[in-house]
Amino acid sequence: MSTALNRSIWLLAGLLCLLFSPARAESPAVFTAFFDGLQTFRAGFTQEVLDRHGDRVQEGSGEVFIQRPGRFRWNYAEPYTQVILGDGRTLWTYDADLEQATRKPQEEVLMGTPAVLLSSVEDPAEVFRIAAVGGEGGTEWVELMPRDPESQFEAIHLGFVDGMLRRMILHDSFGQRTDIRFSNAQRNVDLDPGLFRFDPPPGTDVLGEGG
Repeated sequence: MSTALNRSIWLLAGLLCLLFSPARAESPAVFTAFFDGLQTFRAGFTQEVLDRHGDRVQEGSGEVFIQRPGRFRWNYAEPYTQVILGDGRTLWTYDADLEQATRKPQEEVLMGTPAVLLSSVEDPAEVFRIAAVGGEGGTEWVELMPRDPESQFEAIHLGFVDGMLRRMILHDSFGQRTDIRFSNAQRNVDLDPGLFRFDPPPGTDVLGEGG
């Protein structure tokens, strides 16, 4: 699995847990209003990864589906057809061009990410310092700073427009910045349960072990 793909999985895990962690009253109002009662989320997305020098090292686009509890699917259409899918037990990565799928226990893959930290607490404020950091061009920004100095993430910024999550920027401890922009976002819509099942197409080389 490539480093870029690993970083994508870490990012997905962080977003997943933010979506499924309860928002507390002391959190910024826009954060609380969006995450309270959230069950599903779907959107188109574009993703850009910049290195510490500001050079682009990865970009992609596609569609994301997330459902409580613990299920997510990111369909990458560009630059390659890829799927990253978590069914609650197993995390699958599938590369259509290579006809190859990798499966690993979901909890094992997410170890060391915000997912593990948040899964063990009821209040994300125990893990992050959460604060509103002003508005810009109609976007309200919320900053999450990890309390653990050994965290692999330095900061996560969430951008909301008219109450909807539109942007997520993650700064990791390697100096990389991952910027995801959401489009046509929908909250609490019905999702087909089949989205969160993965059946390798005939002829696919399957690597790894399930959860």
